[in-house]
Amino acid sequence: MQDCYSLQDGLLENLPVLKSSLQENLVNEDFIAEQIAAQSGIAVEQVKEICRKDPAQEGCEPLNNPNLMATSLVEEITNKINPYAQLINKLKLLMIFLFVLSLVFYFLGTMEIYAALFKISINTAISAVFGYIAFSSLSTLLPGIVDQAFNIAAADISQKLPIGFKENIIKVVNAWLEVPISNLNKLFIYLAAISLLTSILFYILKRKKAKR
Repeated sequence: MQDCYSLQDGLLENLPVLKSSLQENLVNEDFIAEQIAAQSGIAVEQVKEICRKDPAQEGCEPLNNPNLMATSLVEEITNKINPYAQLINKLKLLMIFLFVLSLVFYFLGTMEIYAALFKISINTAISAVFGYIAFSSLSTLLPGIVDQAFNIAAADISQKLPIGFKENIIKVVNAWLEVPISNLNKLFIYLAAISLLTSILFYILKRKKAKR
């Protein structure tokens, strides 16, 4: 549970990076002008010139003020994430309770506290390793996830997308996730290492008690 909470905190803290990446890859003047030019059939430089001379023209507002568009997108994403923060905080006590309950069941199953702690440590180490592998693979899997999302949205959406749009989406998401996932993976490594060491300790203690 702490892992999910840490990732979410990291995503919220990394929103300035998301905004910067959006401005660089998706809502900058050149990219917006290219999309308007492709739809209208006129040259990119001509689009920029028209919008400079007549900012009230349809489609010129995002071109003349891309920062406003990026800010709006980031605010919308923040509003989407925040409800999950409240849900996670409510579930935190439940997860602690379930962890303690699992410890009790392990103890009842073995009637030996060291054996119970040994099993929990091993399971925690395995979970941390799998968590590290899963999140480390996310950047590799992201292009396929984006393709699948667009395919679900509409069967022919890929043909209607602006040139380079999907690639830029992937760049933006990767930039946003890079630091939070890196920090989360460090947590998985520490958790796996500590769990492995404690499992060895509890195994030794269990063996010593069994010999008495």
